[in-house]
Amino acid sequence: MPPQPHWPVCWLLLAMLSCILSTAGAQTLESDLQSRSDAELVSAAQQFGDPGRGAIIFFGQQMACSKCHIVSGDDAMSLGPDLSALGREVSDEAIIQSVLYPSKVIRPGYQSVSVLTVDGTAISALLVEQTAEKLVLRDVARNGTLVTIAADDIEELKKNDLSTMPAGQINQLNSQQQFFDLIRYLMEIRDGGADRAKQLQPSPSMLAVAVPAYENQLDHASLIRSWNDGALKRGEAIYKRVCANCHGTHDQPGSLPTSLRFAEGKFKNGSDPLAMYRTLTHGFGQMAPQSWMVPSQKYDVIHYIRTAYLQSHNPNQYTPVDDDYLASLPKGDTLGPEPSNIESWSAMNYGPSLAHTYEIPGDKHNFAYKGIAVRLDPGAGGVSRGRHWMAFDTDTLRIAGGWSPSADAGSNNNFIDW
Repeated sequence: MPPQPHWPVCWLLLAMLSCILSTAGAQTLESDLQSRSDAELVSAAQQFGDPGRGAIIFFGQQMACSKCHIVSGDDAMSLGPDLSALGREVSDEAIIQSVLYPSKVIRPGYQSVSVLTVDGTAISALLVEQTAEKLVLRDVARNGTLVTIAADDIEELKKNDLSTMPAGQINQLNSQQQFFDLIRYLMEIRDGGADRAKQLQPSPSMLAVAVPAYENQLDHASLIRSWNDGALKRGEAIYKRVCANCHGTHDQPGSLPTSLRFAEGKFKNGSDPLAMYRTLTHGFGQMAPQSWMVPSQKYDVIHYIRTAYLQSHNPNQYTPVDDDYLASLPKGDTLGPEPSNIESWSAMNYGPSLAHTYEIPGDKHNFAYKGIAVRLDPGAGGVSRGRHWMAFDTDTLRIAGGWSPSADAGSNNNFIDW
C-alpha cells in the first residue's frame, strides 16, 4: 500500500509543491524542451543519450521517423533527407532545431508543394523538377513515388511553408530521456555515416509491437452502441489534443500535408467504424499505431470524427451504423480496459527522487517530515513511474521505509496517494 502523505507540512514544502502542480499541466514535452537552450539540450544528449535506444525510437512505429528518412546512403525514394549523409556541417544545435522546429529550416529539395490538376485531383508532393512542359514530383501519399504531370494539366501549384514532418511529433515520446536518446542517435549517424547507422540498426524483434490480447476478444458492437453525448465530448477532447495536430480542423489545416482532411478527403484504409478502429490500432501509411488508446477511447474519437466531419461535410465517406452492420462486426466478450486517468502531477517526470513529507503506514506513526523518496528500479518517467521506492528522513538521518505497490494497485496509484 502506498504511503499516505501528511498534508499539514511546513510552508516551504507546500510552496515548492504548489509550484510543481501549477506548472505540470501547462507544458507538453515539446514546449518544455523548446524553453531550454540548444546548448543545454546538446550537452544533455551528449551526456545522457544512448544511441542504441535512440535507434529503436527512430525505427519504431511510435515516432515512425524511418517512414520518411533513410540512413542507408540511397535517398531515391526518400521523403526526407538521408540522415547518415548530413556531414559535420550540420551542427548539434541544428539537429536539435530540426527536431523541435521542423518547419523552421527546410532543406533544398524537400519543400512540399500542393498541386491541383484540371480534373480536380489534389496532390501533396516534393518538387523534383519543373520545366515549361512538365512537373516531376515525389508523391508524399505514395511513399515518394515519382509522378510526372504535364504543365497543361496543372490548374494550381502552391509551395507550402510547412515541412512534411509534423510539428508536435516529439510529444509522441514518453520522456526527455527518449528525446536525448533520439538526438544522440542522430548525432552518431551524422558523424559515422551509413556504416555507423548499420551498426546501430535494431533487430526486427526489438521493433515488434505486440497488440494486446484483448484486441482479439472485443465486443465491437457494444462499444459502438455505447455512443452518446458523453462519448462525443470525450472524442472531441482527444481529437483536439492529438489528432488535430496532423489532420487539422474545419478551419485550420494540419501540420502534415499528407494527413487526411476528414471533412473533404477520401479514406484510403476504409471509413466505416471498424476500418477506422483498425487504422488506429495498427497504423496505416505514415500514421503510427495509437497504442496509448484503449478501445473505448478509439471509438470515442471515431464517433466524434463521424459526427463532426463526415456526417454533414463528407457524407460519401460516412457509413451508416444499423443492425446489419453491427451484426457483421467481429464477436467478442470484452470492452477492453478502462482509460487511464492520469493527473498531470502524477504523470510529470520529477527525476529519480522527490522531496516531500511522507507518512509511512505501519503499527506506529512514521513521518518523514523532510523526506526524500528515491526510485530504486530503472526506467523512464522519473520517480512517480517506478515500482520500488525508499524514503530517507533528512531530519533523523534514517531510512523511513521502503515500499512497492500492491498487486491490485492501478498504474497511476503506485508511488504515493497524491
